[in-house]
Amino acid sequence: MALINKSDVEKLINVQSNTQNALCLSFYLPTHRSGKETLNGQDSIAFKNQVRKARELLEKHDVPEAEVAQYLKPAEELLHDNNFWRHQSEGLALFITKGFSAHYTLPIAMPDEVYALDQFYFTPMLPLLSQNGRFFILKLYREKICFYEATIDRVRPIDISDFVPQSLSQALKFDVKGNDQDFTNSTTTVNGSNIVHGPGSTKGDEEHERVREFMLDIDNSLQQILHNATEPLVLAGVDHYCGIYRNISKYKHIVTQNININEGTDDMHALHEKALAVMKPVMQQGHSDSLTRYQNVAGTGATSEDIATVAAEAVHGRIDTLFISPSQPVWGSYNAVSATAEVHEEYQRGDDDLINLAAIKTIAQGGKVFVSSYNGMAEAATQGASVKALFRY
Repeated sequence: MALINKSDVEKLINVQSNTQNALCLSFYLPTHRSGKETLNGQDSIAFKNQVRKARELLEKHDVPEAEVAQYLKPAEELLHDNNFWRHQSEGLALFITKGFSAHYTLPIAMPDEVYALDQFYFTPMLPLLSQNGRFFILKLYREKICFYEATIDRVRPIDISDFVPQSLSQALKFDVKGNDQDFTNSTTTVNGSNIVHGPGSTKGDEEHERVREFMLDIDNSLQQILHNATEPLVLAGVDHYCGIYRNISKYKHIVTQNININEGTDDMHALHEKALAVMKPVMQQGHSDSLTRYQNVAGTGATSEDIATVAAEAVHGRIDTLFISPSQPVWGSYNAVSATAEVHEEYQRGDDDLINLAAIKTIAQGGKVFVSSYNGMAEAATQGASVKALFRY
């Protein structure tokens, strides 16, 4: 189950930049985890209609029939993959261009849309890529290690069984018997350091080191998902285990407060609610602080609400913080010669959605993006403005 993150977007941007004379197809589809919609094949039927629409869009761009078939081959393969449609989440995104395709299951609902442009279209996914969009939960209990992707609205388990150890109990089994001091002499190497087990060491010492070693194993394995992510990570479990993991983890975005939930329960709703109690204040504080910074300098030349200006400055790497409110695409283009952007009343071949351009360039260059009217943060948009930008200098 592929997660979308900043590095994936960077890869997609690199693909579109290095694919000459080719269109980029972006499919977005609301999907279902289970229920009658899944049993009746509703999602695959809806996707079949999208494939038909994509064909029509390609034909409008005068793409020859043989090339149309080449473009749509990855979509046709997914369409007939019954197993694929049985394992969906709230949304699906699929990106196709000549010689390339990638798809992602998403934890928020997507619009039912297909785009055929000169670049991939990311705007529907911006809530997931924004500062207030997504977080992770790692449940560290003795009998089971679980990992979740979450938003304000949804939580879903991520299958990590192929590369992360599943049971902490296995790490705590002792081969020695007797009282706490009755250990035979032995040495274990943990992360390059020798730990001597024998007279003077206690069963508590042994357990602590085994737990620590196990946590290191988990953290090293999770780097396959978290190695370049920046989303907050909430730890769930007893404070002792969470504390050990926090101290040894290479991930720099672990939330300070842990959450506790009964180990034997698989109640994701309860887990999600407890995680939200921790995360909502964190998200709201970050948004509030950034909005205050914006308001303190608004009107001084350090901010802008003009989308053409914002898009151009984003390309130049000048955006520190960007606030976006939901809207229809604002079609336009960036002129590299004049270093300016212009808005078009209607879509023209080669256009980008300037909101899409501004957001992706800001994220790619280390800026912050907040999506308003998501997580109850509608105050960022006033008087119909679709963007507000705070410049770096």
